[in-house]
Amino acid sequence: NAVKTVGIEVAHNGQVNRAHILDDFALRNLTMPAALIHGDAMDAIVREQARASVNNEAFDVIVTDPPYNIRETTKFCVDPPLVQLVKCMAQDRRDGKRLLKKKGRLVSFVPNEQGHDVALGMPSVQDLNEAGLEFCQMLEQPLNDSLSRWLVVYKCTR
Repeated sequence: NAVKTVGIEVAHNGQVNRAHILDDFALRNLTMPAALIHGDAMDAIVREQARASVNNEAFDVIVTDPPYNIRETTKFCVDPPLVQLVKCMAQDRRDGKRLLKKKGRLVSFVPNEQGHDVALGMPSVQDLNEAGLEFCQMLEQPLNDSLSRWLVVYKCTR
């Protein structure tokens, strides 16, 4: 089976040129994405478009690098982006539209400034349980003296 990818990008084309993304896939001789969707993955309609791009199947892996209000402007929300995504995944499960296959992985980058507790940006055990996820591991990538990003991995258990 060929690998099917779908990209969801909230930034407008002036910040992220979708044609350049496709050029990069071609340059690297990679299978073209099934879709590049301009939208916010927290929007149920956008997630539905992503599933529709791969025959309404759940994904094996979701890799996300949410905007965190550094480059893009997003709507105000009390929860950090990763928590929002996990809650969306839980809602999709309740609606019978799972986003991730059983044994699938959710992989997310989480930026963190020195002196801040990275755990504050992570989903609760209850949120993970409702989404059918369990924590696997976290790895830190220092970016400079004051900023790092963490690669966080969860496994879909049901």
